[in-house]
Amino acid sequence: MIKVRNLRLDLDGKTLFDNVNFDVQKGEMLAILGESGSGKSSLLRCLGRFNLPTSGEIYIDGENIFDDDVNIDKIREKMGFVYQNFNLFSHLNVLDNIILAPIVVQGMPKEQAIKEAKIFLDRVGMLGQENKMPGELSGGQKQRVAIARAIAMRPKVLLFDEPTSSLDPAMSEEVESVITDLAEGGITGVIVTHELSLAKNIATKVAFMAEGGIYEEASKKDFFTRPQKMLTRRFLYRSRMFEKEVLKDALDIYTLVRELKTFLSKYETNKKQRRLIRIICDELLYPILKGNAPSTNAYVRLICSETSLDHTIIFSFKELIGDPLKPPYLDDLNISILEHYSKYIFSNKRENIWEVVIQM
Repeated sequence: MIKVRNLRLDLDGKTLFDNVNFDVQKGEMLAILGESGSGKSSLLRCLGRFNLPTSGEIYIDGENIFDDDVNIDKIREKMGFVYQNFNLFSHLNVLDNIILAPIVVQGMPKEQAIKEAKIFLDRVGMLGQENKMPGELSGGQKQRVAIARAIAMRPKVLLFDEPTSSLDPAMSEEVESVITDLAEGGITGVIVTHELSLAKNIATKVAFMAEGGIYEEASKKDFFTRPQKMLTRRFLYRSRMFEKEVLKDALDIYTLVRELKTFLSKYETNKKQRRLIRIICDELLYPILKGNAPSTNAYVRLICSETSLDHTIIFSFKELIGDPLKPPYLDDLNISILEHYSKYIFSNKRENIWEVVIQM
């Protein structure tokens, strides 16, 4: 269905990627992962011929989309696009957003287009919202409408560009559920995403972009359980880690707690662990950074497990005058509360850096 051969893209005098080769057969869903700037979205745009590559070939349903005599409009009728920013027409209601392309591009009678649009809206859980304007919808609802619009053209291929990146966790779950249903229904597609949970749920295989190309490609199971290459293993490890420098003079406990909880929500947790996030910030971080004893900025790492509830949070502090788990930083009450809610907590010093390790 999709065949990419020797694809290269140069931008601003630099090679973004080169020698990219992969196939997506009918009924397969390829997830493309990689660090920011690795070329994931640019590669996806090449598949729709929104980016013209420097060299190489892309075949959609057997046709080379870069042939001089190819009808790109006809090719694009075979593809549906779902963007991270929805791209709904703000002046059209939900129903009109969906029926526009089938009527204008495919010449479908309006009554039939409306009938089919309602089927697709029902499929994405938006039936009954036909008359609402995009401005009246939540982000998750907008993306579900965008998906309904894409599948209304009955494409042979769906291309997703970071479909959940601009959504909060609850809205992301809404959209993930819809895309998962489509994937289980056998749709062929390519999805660029930073959400590993989404890739695990919908992909049949995964490609990881690094070092200017496809660094590693494997089945979903092999990619996530037996990655073969160093950068892939490092990427998967770092994807389970939240990292942030916390500034002593700009400490915002509320924001930090929200960010930590949002990251933790991607993994299996219990009520005690979720409560512990706030307790750690109140009983550990705040006294150390805002107390009377000398302190500097902190560096926080939350490392999550994908297979258990064993999540770990590590705080690093430079140039403290002593153990951060002892006076003058913390008192017995602080320690008692932290020990009650955590599996274990300990401190250690490496060179001039004190670390506090908490097993949640």
